[in-house]
Amino acid sequence: MGNVPITACNKVLGCDFGGVSEVFCHASRSIRYNEEDVQLALRVVYAPMEDASAEFLKMGQEVLIAGIKKVQGWDPLTWRQERVARQQVTGQTSQLWPSLSESRFGRAHRAWSVEILASDGRGGVRNLPGLLQVAHARKDRELDKVKGAVQEISTVANYARRFNHHVAEFAGEDPDVPAIRVATTVACFVLDGVNPEIADAGDTLLLTLFDAKNLTKFVFEGAEDFLELPQAFFHFVLWSSGGKELVADLQGIQQERDLLLVDPVLLTTGDLDISELLSLATSTGSDFQTCNRKRFNLWHPCCAQLCQSFDPQRRGGNTRRACGVPLPNCGVGGG
Repeated sequence: MGNVPITACNKVLGCDFGGVSEVFCHASRSIRYNEEDVQLALRVVYAPMEDASAEFLKMGQEVLIAGIKKVQGWDPLTWRQERVARQQVTGQTSQLWPSLSESRFGRAHRAWSVEILASDGRGGVRNLPGLLQVAHARKDRELDKVKGAVQEISTVANYARRFNHHVAEFAGEDPDVPAIRVATTVACFVLDGVNPEIADAGDTLLLTLFDAKNLTKFVFEGAEDFLELPQAFFHFVLWSSGGKELVADLQGIQQERDLLLVDPVLLTTGDLDISELLSLATSTGSDFQTCNRKRFNLWHPCCAQLCQSFDPQRRGGNTRRACGVPLPNCGVGGG
C-alpha cells in the first residue's frame, strides 16, 4: 500500500470518467501502468462491515480499478459454482450442494485480482490490492443481489468477532491467541468502464480488500486437512445461531496465527431445533432442513476440544493437523 504522486494521466479510461467527481478525476491522472491501466470507475454503494480496513472503502467513495488479471491460485473461488453445476447435470446429490434457488452458493461469477485506486484524502491516491467479483448473469448484478451477498459476508464477520472473544476467554492469559478475520467486502456500482467483457456501467459488483498468491479451502466438502480453528468456527456459527444459520465454503489464507476468510456463504436453516441439527443425520429425505443436518456432519466430520468448549454435547473425533490454538490437550491426534 502507498500513496502515488500526481504526475501524469493514464491512457486507457480517459479523464472523463462517467459519474466520477472532478477532484478524484484529476487525482487519478497520477496513475500510469506499463500494460494495464484503469478499466473501471466505481462508487461504493453498500459497506456494512466494521473493521480497521473498512476505512479504505466507505459508502459513497469513488474508486478506480486497474491491473485486472487472473490469478491461478484463486481458482478455488469458483469451485462451489462448478460443483453445483455438475450436481445439476448429473443429478448426484451426495455432496448436498445448495441449489441456486436455495442460496447464492452456486451463483456463477468470475474473479480477478485488481489494483484499487482510492483517494487518500490529501490530494493523492492510495493503491490497494483487491479481489473483483462479477456475476455471470446480468440479473445477478442487480443491487439487491450483490447487497445480499455483502450482508451475508458482514454477518459472518460478526460471528467471527464473537468466536474470537470466546477463544480468547477459553485460552486464558496466552497473548498469542489466533483469530478468524473476514476480508472487507463492499458492493460497488459501475460508473464507467472500457471493457464490457468485465462489467458495464450500471452493473453492481463485489469488491474485496485481499492480497494473496494462493487461496485455501478450510471447510468445503469434508475432505480438507483438519485445521481446528476454521472447523470450530463452522460449528460455532450453527451453535450460536440456535441452528438457524450454517456457514459454508470457508476459504482464504493463513496469516501467521490468524486466518483471513474471503467470500464465505451463509445458509439459513430455518427454525430447526439445535439438538436435531447437531445430531447425526438419519433421515433420507431431501428437504431443506434435512439437507442442512447432513451438510453439518459431512463438512464437519469431527470435533476437537475447541468445539467442546462451547458445545460439550457434540461428539469428538480424530484431528489430522495441528490446530494452532494454544490450549492444553487440544485434541490433535486424538479425541
